[in-house]
Amino acid sequence: MKPPTKPLGRSAKGTLDRIDLAILEALRQSGRITYQALSERVGLSPRPCLERVKRLEQKGIIRGYTALVEPAALGHDIIALAGISMRDPSVSARQRLERAFCAHPSVVELQVVNGEYDYIARIVAPTLAAYETMTEAFLADPSFGIGRIHTTFVLKTLKAFEGYPVLDSGD
Repeated sequence: MKPPTKPLGRSAKGTLDRIDLAILEALRQSGRITYQALSERVGLSPRPCLERVKRLEQKGIIRGYTALVEPAALGHDIIALAGISMRDPSVSARQRLERAFCAHPSVVELQVVNGEYDYIARIVAPTLAAYETMTEAFLADPSFGIGRIHTTFVLKTLKAFEGYPVLDSGD
């Protein structure tokens, strides 16, 4: 998944019509759908349907396509939600930390948040010891400016993230 070429405003949905939303919902449900089947589902001929998908990709509304993989099947037996508080909130420390976290393969999601923590990270690891080694390395490096990492371990996933809703109850 790549970030959009330019940040989308909150009103981006306002520029999407009923067919765009139907295309997004169909792709969200089945990213491997053929253009023929997609065009039939949304009521367009294949060529205009393909052009709409390409336009949604170019605008950054469709960021990419991926397979949803079971973490345990890849040896990610530990899933942690880490709240990270900065000791040194300087721009340079934040940039170093963000680059390091975004480049680390175990950090699968990183959000800048407000409140008690500065960041929330979803981190996967094969074992508790591997997770501890990774977080200790980040804490030990003063250039990252981390004051504290508060970890909550996932015991069981009841509903996994499978994409953002396209059609909400207000539609």
